[in-house]
Amino acid sequence: MGSVLASRLVAEQHTVTVIERDASICTRLFEEVGVVAVCGDATSPQVLEAAGVASADVAAGVLARDSENLAFAMLVRSMSPARIMVRMLDTSYREAYRLAGVKELVAEAEVVVAKMTTAIDFPQVAGSLPLGDGDTVLFELALPLRARVAGQTVAQVRAMEGFPRECIFIGMVDPQGRAALPDGSTVLKAGHTIILVARRAQLAEAVSFLTAEPVGTTGAAALAATLRKVDFLAPLNPEELETVARGAEHLQWPAGTELFRQGDAGESFYVVLAGEVQLRDTGGQAVATVKPGGFFGELALLTGEPRTATAVTATACELAAVGREDFRSVVMANPGVALEMSRILGERLSRVQGGKTPTKRWGLFGR
Repeated sequence: MGSVLASRLVAEQHTVTVIERDASICTRLFEEVGVVAVCGDATSPQVLEAAGVASADVAAGVLARDSENLAFAMLVRSMSPARIMVRMLDTSYREAYRLAGVKELVAEAEVVVAKMTTAIDFPQVAGSLPLGDGDTVLFELALPLRARVAGQTVAQVRAMEGFPRECIFIGMVDPQGRAALPDGSTVLKAGHTIILVARRAQLAEAVSFLTAEPVGTTGAAALAATLRKVDFLAPLNPEELETVARGAEHLQWPAGTELFRQGDAGESFYVVLAGEVQLRDTGGQAVATVKPGGFFGELALLTGEPRTATAVTATACELAAVGREDFRSVVMANPGVALEMSRILGERLSRVQGGKTPTKRWGLFGR
């Protein structure tokens, strides 16, 4: 912990001196981190004096035992006006630390337990930190791409029935890691991370409210309704479409993710449920943008030929990927459907190629 803390402080342009008993660790910290490292015992007045504790602004005790941290704190208090902060492993030392004048305690077990229980109960929460006596929690939550609150302002969400009144928005982070402080007019965007503070007792209510999807069709039925709009799938009846939908893989990817490259084998086609995907040529230029409800990658899947473009997510995306085998199992069960799909696809390809009927098109049905 001391090494990690020293590295972070140096990175943030602080001047840091480390006291460490192990000479090899002192050497490594000096060479790798660039801190002044004093080899010795942090509970020795002479070592503290040699490390320059008298002129320190902050003295942090992260020793392995509370008894050592307490001795360190008492010595520093007698030698320096520095602010003292200490890692507390055993909470039974809390009063002793208070009497020693330590006002800033990091109760390691309490922090770890609180973070782990929050992560166990709420897997949607990306990170959390207990505040005060632990009754209040600061937490991060990635807003799902189909969250019903996406597109609403902070003020609108806070006014919605069912949103916990004591849950406060304090930060927004976009997929590129840029943070902003929200106000009432800030719009919540799908794929972004929101940072909030809430009472622990209301955490479940807040997470459930913010991650809920709009009321309506969900799952395979919703995807089947979207697949109905795909031209070459028109011959499939509702049951066949839902079978294809049940076999689809549900994917979520951040912006800038490469889904496949030009020349790759086509093992699946994709339906965009949320976000946008760019199709790019060999030079990396965008030749098409696929928006929600659109689809791409079907030609390589159906014909068995390599991908003709590279697909990259232009924004955070939610996709459904329909694989070759799931598709074949439905289509091959009905030869009449396969022939009708071939006719529709052939007409589309002929239009794209100016009336020239392409060859080697039916790899899906003949392999």
